[in-house]
Amino acid sequence: MATIPFHRQRWLDIYIFLNVAGYVGWQTWQIVAEDRLDFIEGVFILHNIIVCLCFLLRTPARAIQTTVSHQAIAICAFYSGVFFIGPPATESPMLLEISWWMLLIGMIIGIFSLLQLGKSFGVLIAIREVRTTGLYGLVRHPMYLSDIVMRLGYLLSHPVWPTIALFVASSACYVVRARLEERFLAEQDEAYVQYMKRVRYRFIPGVF
Repeated sequence: MATIPFHRQRWLDIYIFLNVAGYVGWQTWQIVAEDRLDFIEGVFILHNIIVCLCFLLRTPARAIQTTVSHQAIAICAFYSGVFFIGPPATESPMLLEISWWMLLIGMIIGIFSLLQLGKSFGVLIAIREVRTTGLYGLVRHPMYLSDIVMRLGYLLSHPVWPTIALFVASSACYVVRARLEERFLAEQDEAYVQYMKRVRYRFIPGVF
C-alpha cells in the first residue's frame, strides 16, 4: 500500500482526463465522419463523456495498491475496451439485433454505475469512498459488469476468433481484478468487509 500526495494525484487526474477526452473526441469525430451516428452511438458518446468527467472530478485516493502485477491487470481490464470498436462484421439480423440490445443494456448499467460512483471512480486498485447503494446495493461491481456486457454485445456483431479471444481475456481480467480489489479493500477498510457480507455477489445477483 502507498499514498500519493493529493496535489500530485490532481495533476495526474487532469493529465488522464486530457488524454481520455482527446481519445473520446477523436472517436466521436470518426463516428460522425463515417456517418455512423445513431441512437446507440449517441448513448456510447454520452457514456464516454461521463467517464472523462469522472477522471476530472474524482477525489484523491487515500491509499493505492503497490503490487505491479495487480495494477497491470486492472489497467488491462479497463483499457482493453479500446479494441472493441468498428463496424459490424456480420450481416445476421438476429445477431445484430441481440448485439444492439446488449450494447444498450451495458451502457445503461454503465451510466448509472458511473453516476453512483461519482468522485469514487478509479482505474487502479485504490481506496476511495465505498459506494454501497443503488446498483452497488445489488452487486459489488456493476461497473465491471457493464463493460463485460457491452463487450459481449460487440462480440455478437463480430463473431470471429480474435474477438472471442479478446473478450475472454478482457472478461477474465475483470474477474481477477474484482477479486484483487476486494482483497485490498478488505485489508484496509473494515467497512468494506461489512459491505461484502451484506452484498454477496460480484456481478450477477444470485449467480456470481
